[in-house]
Formats: sequence, C-alpha cells, structure tokens
Amino acid sequence: MSNLSETRGIVMLILEHTEPSSCLHWIAVSQGRYEQAEEGCVMEGDGLSQQQWLRQRLLLASLALGSLLLLVASVGTLDRLQLICPIKVRMPPAGVSWETPLHTFQHKHTHRLKLHRTNSTRQKLLLIKQLPRAIIIGVRKGGTRALLEMLSLHPDVVKASQEVHFFDNDQNYARGIDWYREKMPFSFPHQITIEKSPAYFITEEVPERIFKMNSSIKLLVIVREPTTRAVSDYTQVLEGKERKNKMYDKFEELVIDSNTSQVNTKYKAVRTSIYTKYLEHWLKFFPVEQFHVVDGDRLIIDPLPELKLVEHFLNLPSWISQYNLYFNATRGFFCLRYNFIFNKCLAGSKGRIHPGVDPSVKEKLQRFFHPFNQKFYQITGRTFNWPRGFQ
Repeated sequence: MSNLSETRGIVMLILEHTEPSSCLHWIAVSQGRYEQAEEGCVMEGDGLSQQQWLRQRLLLASLALGSLLLLVASVGTLDRLQLICPIKVRMPPAGVSWETPLHTFQHKHTHRLKLHRTNSTRQKLLLIKQLPRAIIIGVRKGGTRALLEMLSLHPDVVKASQEVHFFDNDQNYARGIDWYREKMPFSFPHQITIEKSPAYFITEEVPERIFKMNSSIKLLVIVREPTTRAVSDYTQVLEGKERKNKMYDKFEELVIDSNTSQVNTKYKAVRTSIYTKYLEHWLKFFPVEQFHVVDGDRLIIDPLPELKLVEHFLNLPSWISQYNLYFNATRGFFCLRYNFIFNKCLAGSKGRIHPGVDPSVKEKLQRFFHPFNQKFYQITGRTFNWPRGFQ
C-alpha cells in the first residue's frame, strides 16, 4: 500500500470515529477532489445549531486536509531524508553494487545501516557514513552557509548540518578520524558528503591534516570583495557584542592603526581578507586544480551560474535549475525550493545590514587589498571586478 493510500484511510477513519452524531456527513479526499455526502442530513439532539455543527465539520475537514498536505510534503522530500529507503534519483549508477566500498576511502571502516525493500529481488540498500570528498574551507563571511545549503539541493550531495571543526581544533583532531566520520550524515555510496568550516582556510595546521586524510579531496573556497567581507565580519562580531551589552570600537578605529594611519594588519578581519596569504600555504599541499573559487558576491544576486560551475567541478550531473531558486523580496536574497511544497530560506542572521563606513577608509582598504587581489587572480585563474581604490 502506498503512503498516500494509507493516509487517506487514516483520515477517513479519524473522521468516522470523531463523528458526534449518527448523521453521515464526511469529507473524503480522493484523487485530488473533495466529495461531500448527505449535506441535508438532520442533526440529532446534541444542543448544537446547524451553523455551529457545520463549523465543527469544516474545522475537522481542515485538520484532515492539513494532515494530508503534510504527508504530501513529506513524500515530496523523501530524497532529503537520510534514514529511509531512497527514491529513484538517489540510486547509484548502473552496475555499481551497494556493497562495493569506495576506493577513495583511506579508512575502510564504515558504519553501516542496511535497509531491505520488499520486492521480487529483495534488493539490499546500504547507508553509510562517509568521509567528505569535498570541503568548503572558507572564507568566513564569504557565503559558506549559503553555498552549502544550495549545493544540498542536488540529490547526489549530502551535507553535514553543523560545522565540525575537526581539522582546526586540536582537541577534536585528537579524537581521531572515526570520530570525524561519526559527525557525518548517512549517505549512499554514490553520493558526495560535504562539510564546511570557514576557519579551516586561515588555520595553519589544517592543510596538512586534510592532506593526510585524503590527498585527492576537492576544496571549495568562496570569497567576496575583501573590504565588503571585512565589514561583514565586523558586523557579525558587533551584533554579538551588542547582545551582551558590551561596547565595541567602530570599524574605522579597528582597521586603521591610529599611530601610523595605515591599514591595521593585526586586525583579524583585515588579515582574513588577504586571500592569497592563506591560499599560498594551501598550495604547498594541494595542486591548484583541486581548488574551486566561488564568487560569493555573485552567489547573492545570481546564484545559478556559480552553482553550475561547482556541479562541474565536483563531477556531478547537472541538476540544480532556476526552479530551485527564488528571490524573496522580504528577506532580500534567494531562497531554496526543493519541490512544489517544501521551501527553505537561510537563517534570519544572514544578510545583516552593514553599518556605514567612512568612504575614505573604504578607499584606503581597497587600495591596500588591490595587489593581493591581483596575485589571487593570477594564482586561481579567476578574475573578479573588485574595486582597486583611487590611485
């Protein structure tokens, strides 16, 4: 029996058993139509007027319809769940056995959960916890969460919900690779598990640690115009301070050294925006071909082209389309559409309004970042139209 048929039966059973009178008056959901029987029936003496009784019936029908719609939404998003039998789009390529371990694993141990589907062949479907084959390593305030959520629209991508901080946290790293794998979601062997931890990009020990786990892993770096990213970084910290009723210096006071009137490179938000400084360290362990740079500014205003580039980089079949992305005018950025019922927007903390910045300070920052940007373009082979400040 299908889930939809089962639920129709349950809804009808609820309606029948909650009927307060002998009057046969019910609403059935069948093949997308609403059918009403014996509307002219007479109420037995329960003290209710016909209008009150009708309101009760309409409320009951609304609850039943709501339950049915919830089921439809669940059925429509089965492929987003992890501990259920997969739907067609989740099946592996023809000829690939569920029992075949991925040769990219350096650690053969997997945590397995077998599901059995009752049919003529009694197929065995294997769910496992896989180490990531791609990691979004940064950059902080570049759009890492948005990128991860958008990539999860693809049926062959499974995301870790939380930032694991395995490679940048000594205590977590000491717990070992099996602890790290346990933090990953269940997936099917053909799917790619992706996690994101923006601190990876700027932490010195991380490249070598990831290399030891998987030297062929694919690395995603999402960047924004460096000055804009620094302001966004400041805004997030400022909001946290304000929630705790703590004072915090103005942006201009932090980014400009009061003694030299030059850009303060000791300020973390400035250092993080010097992308080439950190990328050069990563290149000591991984070839540039294993990196893909995502334009975080473009992802905000026109995400689909950036997502298609990532699909290609990850060797994923082209799947994400404009249908999956819609602009929410209230929120001011794109939200995600998984199907005709289930939509999702990023958390309200995303898209914070930035404080105003002194134009002369902004220009000084742009001039400071310009030579680093040029080198970044040269290394990655991707050029951005970032302002260079007046010379």
